[in-house]
Amino acid sequence: MMPRNLFGTWDDFSVPATLSLRGARTKPDYDDTELGLLFPQNDSSEYISFIKQFSHSKKLESGIKPHIHYIQDEAQVPNFVMEYRWYNNGVAPSGSWTTLETDNGSGIVFPYSSGSILQILPFPDITGLSGEAVSSNIDIKLYRDDNVVSGDVLLKYFDVHYMKDNSGSYSLYSKWSEE
Repeated sequence: MMPRNLFGTWDDFSVPATLSLRGARTKPDYDDTELGLLFPQNDSSEYISFIKQFSHSKKLESGIKPHIHYIQDEAQVPNFVMEYRWYNNGVAPSGSWTTLETDNGSGIVFPYSSGSILQILPFPDITGLSGEAVSSNIDIKLYRDDNVVSGDVLLKYFDVHYMKDNSGSYSLYSKWSEE
């Protein structure tokens, strides 16, 4: 068995669908029984958006692995779209957004046979932010864009895996140096 190492390990941040910021909008609908958001087929007007700051433990300039956790109840796999912009504190957020789509099933994590399962559906990996500083920020808009699965798809949460290189930063606003 390999020894465990705190450094060079993966970590993640999760944004539960129930905590997403939607402003004054009331869509997508919320499922009080299953505790998730119901994304209708092919409707980009029903989206969630959120802003997340990366941990001080994130390995700077390393890539990230975004994905969703949803309830799969049929063999077909929905397509979700993620628009994002990733930037450092102290700079203006980019005016442009990058768009990624899930791969309609070739990357699902758990085999599906029947019933309802909590499934993981990845987006393509995102290359690290060049010149990334401690506590970089990512703005995300997430919606469903497909007619593959009819009806609603229940989203539980959005998740990003990232590489850690230590347990935090050595100072408040800099990873390695003293302020």
